[in-house]
Amino acid sequence: MKTSLLLIYVFIIQCSVAMAQTLTPEQLRTDFIRFQTALNEAHPAPYQYTFKATFDSLFTATEAQLNRPMTQQAFYKTMVPLLVALKDGHVKWIPAGQDEHYPFHTGKLFPLKLYVVENRAWVVGSFGTETVPNGVELTRINGKSVADIIQELLPNMTFADGHTVNGKYDDLNQFFAGYYATFISAPDVHEVQYRAGNEEKMASLSSVTLEQIKAYNEKHKPAKQRPFRLAMIDKGTTAVMTIERFWDDKKEQDYRGFLKDSFRELKEKQVQNLVLDLRNNEGGEEKYGVTLYQYLAKKPFRYYDHIRVRQKKNYSFPAWTPAIYRKFKWLVVRKRGDGYVFTKQSGLKIQKPKRDAFHGKLLVLVNGLSFSVTSELAARMHADKRAVFVGQETGGGYAGDNSGIFTVTQLPNSKIDLGIGMFGYRMANLPNDLKPGQGIIPDHTVVPTIDDVLTNNDRAMKQALQLIQSTSAPATRSSRSH
Repeated sequence: MKTSLLLIYVFIIQCSVAMAQTLTPEQLRTDFIRFQTALNEAHPAPYQYTFKATFDSLFTATEAQLNRPMTQQAFYKTMVPLLVALKDGHVKWIPAGQDEHYPFHTGKLFPLKLYVVENRAWVVGSFGTETVPNGVELTRINGKSVADIIQELLPNMTFADGHTVNGKYDDLNQFFAGYYATFISAPDVHEVQYRAGNEEKMASLSSVTLEQIKAYNEKHKPAKQRPFRLAMIDKGTTAVMTIERFWDDKKEQDYRGFLKDSFRELKEKQVQNLVLDLRNNEGGEEKYGVTLYQYLAKKPFRYYDHIRVRQKKNYSFPAWTPAIYRKFKWLVVRKRGDGYVFTKQSGLKIQKPKRDAFHGKLLVLVNGLSFSVTSELAARMHADKRAVFVGQETGGGYAGDNSGIFTVTQLPNSKIDLGIGMFGYRMANLPNDLKPGQGIIPDHTVVPTIDDVLTNNDRAMKQALQLIQSTSAPATRSSRSH
């Protein structure tokens, strides 16, 4: 125990030193080379959305900036455009030992909780004791327009696959204070301007700490519910199934058991309509998405087309990868064309529907935080024309994602951890008209208003239920609600 505590203490000291010290150009270039090598050897598809020539030019331009001493934060920010160019929402870039969303500043953070839609932001809460009214539109922060701030932050955010943006907006709604402090400023006092009715008002607000933000979030978090839920409505003709995540803790709730019992109940009660709520579900284990679709498919299906792996040989740089993968990759990674594929995944095989599979009308709710495994499942349902979708475009890509097992390397001088998903999951039987880099776009787009957020009005759910009840309008007709 004493040895463990000593190691933890040394680790914390090393991280603190790395944050405080100025890195020399030689140290910066050493870390840059490690970063570039790791992407080249571990990432399954670095040029999926950005041409290699463009990437090479970006690498050259970035390296040219490393000709002067930099702090850890300056180096972190300098490298971010390379990560953004990957258009891979799974990639991790975290100073060792720090909070992913508050990597450098935990004591001088923006004090208001915001709801951001496109280039506008409204106040929905306050982390400190000084407040402005909820529901007012924020127009300026520290002299800069909110629209300009949003457009400055979005290009530095990585939580999105391909060309999707809704995941970034949902990330801003959760972690605006962290992004603002990292990429813009972290003053002691924030001067804000807001619109109340026809008046423009000003307020000076003291910055808050990360502890205050966490305390606010803890106080205002929704009442705890089981992550997997089934509710019957409309006299039993319709059911709403909520899947908050694609992983489980069997001490809390068993996922497979929940599906088995739920779909047996749907069949026994002859439920005609099912609303599947996948909003805010950021993913989990791939096999859980495959299993759920076995309960929804009407015929045998292929889930994944292939799973790409960059190389089979050992990496040339120091990195952590799961021991089981290192031990068995020689058996499960095969050469294919000009690359390699991972062969042992149930979703690669033809899958048959379960005995109690639901064959009725299916509506699926998605938003920008529908990501990873959730987007894979949504893509399969959408490509197979199995469901009508309501909500907002997913943050995860339609064609697939790069995730699964991760390899993590720590840059030797800046002490920033780079995490790369090693498996490139590619969905089978994609639509011919699919646009590169898109997510799953709903048939009925529903964007919550500020009033919806403040009153907990679930506009998307209401739209889905109206579609079920409607007999005058086809459920697949595209519409847009605000």
